[in-house]
Amino acid sequence: MLSLEGKQLGNYDVIRRIRAGGMGAVYEGRQRTAFGRRVAIKVILGDYASDRDMRRRFAREARTIARLHHPHILPLIEFGDEQGILYLVMPYIEGGTLTGYLRRTLPELGEVAAIYLQLLDAVEYAHDEGLIHRDIKSSNVLLEPRRSSPPYIYLADFGLVRTARQGEQNQPGKPIPLDQVPGTPHYMAPEQTRGIITPATDIYALGVLLYQMLTGELPYNDPDDVRVIQMHLHAPIPLPGERDASIPSEMDEVVRRAMAKRPEARFGSVAALREAFLAAMKGPVAPMQEDDTPPVARAANHMRAPASSSIEDNGEQIAALEQHTEHGPPSPAPIVIPQRPRREAPPVALREQRPSRTLQRITEDNRDTRRARINRYRPRITEEPAQRRRRRFVGPALATMAVPTILLILLIMPRALGVSLFPPGFPLFGTPPVATVLIRAQSKLLQDRYVLTASPQVQAPNLATHTIPDRVLSDTETVSKVVQTTGTQPIGGAVAHGTLIFTNSSEKPFSIAAGTVLTSTTGVQVQLAASVVVPPRQNGNGGKAQAPAVALTPGAAGNVPANTINGPCCSSNGNIMVRNPAPFSGGADAQNVPVVAQADLDGVRNTLAPSLQQKVAQQIRRQVSSGEVMAGQPAYTITVSASSPVGAQVAQVQVTVKVAGAATAYNRTIVEHTAMQLLSKQAAQALGRAYHLQGAPVVTSAPTVQPGKNGILYLSVPVSGLWVYDLTQQQMAGWRQSIRGATPAVALAYLNAQPGVAGVEIHLPFGADHLPTDINEIKVSLVRPDTS
Repeated sequence: MLSLEGKQLGNYDVIRRIRAGGMGAVYEGRQRTAFGRRVAIKVILGDYASDRDMRRRFAREARTIARLHHPHILPLIEFGDEQGILYLVMPYIEGGTLTGYLRRTLPELGEVAAIYLQLLDAVEYAHDEGLIHRDIKSSNVLLEPRRSSPPYIYLADFGLVRTARQGEQNQPGKPIPLDQVPGTPHYMAPEQTRGIITPATDIYALGVLLYQMLTGELPYNDPDDVRVIQMHLHAPIPLPGERDASIPSEMDEVVRRAMAKRPEARFGSVAALREAFLAAMKGPVAPMQEDDTPPVARAANHMRAPASSSIEDNGEQIAALEQHTEHGPPSPAPIVIPQRPRREAPPVALREQRPSRTLQRITEDNRDTRRARINRYRPRITEEPAQRRRRRFVGPALATMAVPTILLILLIMPRALGVSLFPPGFPLFGTPPVATVLIRAQSKLLQDRYVLTASPQVQAPNLATHTIPDRVLSDTETVSKVVQTTGTQPIGGAVAHGTLIFTNSSEKPFSIAAGTVLTSTTGVQVQLAASVVVPPRQNGNGGKAQAPAVALTPGAAGNVPANTINGPCCSSNGNIMVRNPAPFSGGADAQNVPVVAQADLDGVRNTLAPSLQQKVAQQIRRQVSSGEVMAGQPAYTITVSASSPVGAQVAQVQVTVKVAGAATAYNRTIVEHTAMQLLSKQAAQALGRAYHLQGAPVVTSAPTVQPGKNGILYLSVPVSGLWVYDLTQQQMAGWRQSIRGATPAVALAYLNAQPGVAGVEIHLPFGADHLPTDINEIKVSLVRPDTS
């Protein structure tokens, strides 16, 4: 594996390798632009670095972590690509992994709970986000030490994460060879080998991890990974209480259910697992304190000892039971749940072999002895002669009690169960015969779908225009980041320039043309940049003139030192002298200089924009009031600016990413109430005042939302309601007068002809063929209208 110690990956210096796996490694690094902050850098190396699927999976892991915002999930600082090496940058956690922690010490039960509950919160959040981790294990749980408190944990490594797609979670895929199943064999749920990945897969791994935290060992362990997977598939579920007698027995049930072989037998959610774990932490229920507790039950209460009870304690309990059988019950005593003390973890060699613990063996032997002694001293109930004499009077007493009981049942059954053993109208116990007339009123089921326009410009609902108010929710987040520029631009070499001074010792002026070439003592040729006329000698002094010159060869070599051009020139008689009193300067070699590239801005945008969008979405969701519904996801506008424009010659550039998001929310109550009012208005116009609304209109399904411009929404709302004809008690009283003494056929014809009547049922008294002539013996009742 290629070593990266001492190298630089983007903005990070690689310090040392923390751990390595088959596909990559994790290094400790220092972030240059954050004052050398310690970070963890995850990379893929070797052949996997060029594998397209592995690179896609690595990028997916980065995107997944970027969208998760939870205090117990290790966050993403940056994702980058340096010369083909993909890397993830995350915070450096000082305490290492849970694996190393469990090698050093075995935590007491309270510390197990503190760590485990933090982990459950992280997994539950991931499940709520529609993600299945698929690789929960102790080496993926990082611990940050805290003074005088349990460690703070982070869940890491989302490289095998799967999306929980609805409808696909329980569909088996293609069976996978046991040596090729993705994941960690020691924590793998049985259904993973059949390609089934569901939230129950993570719950199984949480059960394995709980067993490991309680006992310091893995439930299934073997050097052969295939053998470990086979044990997950077929071996019995080990319980932590079988390894450590101090573990509460209630915790065994939590592990047993979390590690059930069939997914449907496990906890249905992380919340259910948390509830069971917290209940197990509370331990068994305290015994009854009343004096009327049955003697055998009180003795049994004394027999219930904690799992960590010693053999002497068990002996005292058995003796208490023996004392009860001879001298009566002992006084009750509350059950005390012991706290498991912190213990040092066993050495690795001992943990691999793990002989049966002495306490466990003593407890098992003592349990068998205890059962035998309980059975031996169980009270035997004998039947005394007086009891046999009392049995003679049981039959007559029961018969005396049965007669009124049966009569009472016959009276109650018609009212309570709607079942009668007598024909309709049969008079009981001298009651007068009553005819029952059941009237079903006419009803109209109205259904319609209304399109409501929601707008931020509307202040209150308007039934005439079908408009309601809505709100535009918005938020803006901005982040800046300084990055090294990656663009390059070639620059040609620059020529040196300087000044030449000419001296004329003759009596006549001398002209020197532009372009005259002179050679320095270092071999560098320079060229006169302009023509010059050198004046003649005067008063015994040579005439002088100066002119600019440039080196003929670009580059730093043209920077000739002073006085390296010094001698006669330009004439055969030697009257003209030339020299450079100062060195030539400005010559530079050709080179590539760093410039701002568009890729620099795009890279920062792609890195920062997803997390900013998540933050904007969270802020917008917080603005949603009670009863409001956000219509769809927020729309985002991303703006990228830089401290230097693209093409500028700088080594670093500060890139600013600004994400503005907006969403529209409407009030569900206002929508439903408006649609109901519209339906009621329609019913009043169509049915008139003779009908009244039964109950209230109902919105039959969620509104269909179509977004418009400038925060306008179009909501299609389906609503229905039942309107019933208003039959008054005064009308029904008059009907009794009209049908008294009539035959059922005449009464039915009359009643069915009345307005608003949909149906009639008449039940005459037993043996009668006419309705009673006394209207007080005719009972008219309304029945609920048929809505089918």
